[in-house]
Amino acid sequence: MIGKAAVEAARMSNQASQAAKKILGDVTSEMGEARGHDYAAIDLLDTDEELIALVALPGAAKDKIDLRITEDSLYVETKANPLAGKYLRREMSPIGQKREIKLPAEIKPEQVKASFKDGILEVHLPKLVVINAQRVQVD
Repeated sequence: MIGKAAVEAARMSNQASQAAKKILGDVTSEMGEARGHDYAAIDLLDTDEELIALVALPGAAKDKIDLRITEDSLYVETKANPLAGKYLRREMSPIGQKREIKLPAEIKPEQVKASFKDGILEVHLPKLVVINAQRVQVD
């Protein structure tokens, strides 16, 4: 149920982005959108142990998702699967979606886990944890 709502929210966000482009030009590229690609909507949750990114990728195929993680950033890109035929209306990018965000905490890239279901890419990003921090008395 959440997946369908997120996909609909992403569709509406893309429509708003396209309308803004017509009025303002391509200023949304500063937010991570690449020319020709749709802007992939991302929710980022913060817990004590990890960050959780929910990325709306409606219509994407699992094998067409390019996910890259560094200690402080998340990058995702998909390739579109356009259908043959004459489009009467085309609001989704024929190229795909792309997005990169800076993460608010350092994470352990080698421990990241991702799953894809109902158009939502769910990425679990374990935080880099300081182990055995010692309190030091200041003299």
